[in-house]
Amino acid sequence: MLLKSDKNNILVGAAVIGVIVTYMVYGYLSDRPGSAEDGYRLTAKFRSIDGIVEGSNVMLAGLTVGKVTRTDFDPETNNAILTISVRDGIELPLDSVAMIVSDGVFGSKFVKIAPGGELDMLEPGDQFEYVQDSVIFEELLEKVILAAEAKRRAAKEARQAD
Repeated sequence: MLLKSDKNNILVGAAVIGVIVTYMVYGYLSDRPGSAEDGYRLTAKFRSIDGIVEGSNVMLAGLTVGKVTRTDFDPETNNAILTISVRDGIELPLDSVAMIVSDGVFGSKFVKIAPGGELDMLEPGDQFEYVQDSVIFEELLEKVILAAEAKRRAAKEARQAD
């Protein structure tokens, strides 16, 4: 036989589970790759897009203005091709730069657009002329470690020469 406090605990637990499930469904539906279908399409060719997937954010001035809608591979140039959707009403100069950046050391990656100063604007279907590839954190860390080891060896050799 259940006590009144047990019934209350069960009801509160069920309510908490219901709220969690509601937030999970809302998060899934609002962040789907296809939810940014509105807007116009642009493409960009990169040597490396590590960490970018369909649905990744496209940011301008710190605000989300679009999504990555497609990732492809160009076998002729060995480049990755990103297709992005940018919200209607946002104009980007022809010399804008599409960069793949990370949200902190362990954060997710996204496409950041740095607007240029050109007076002519990118049109639907255009391709970014200027891009900056994804920086792979492990490769960067390896370079720092190798540089530190080289300095340490040079300092050790200098001490031994004295």
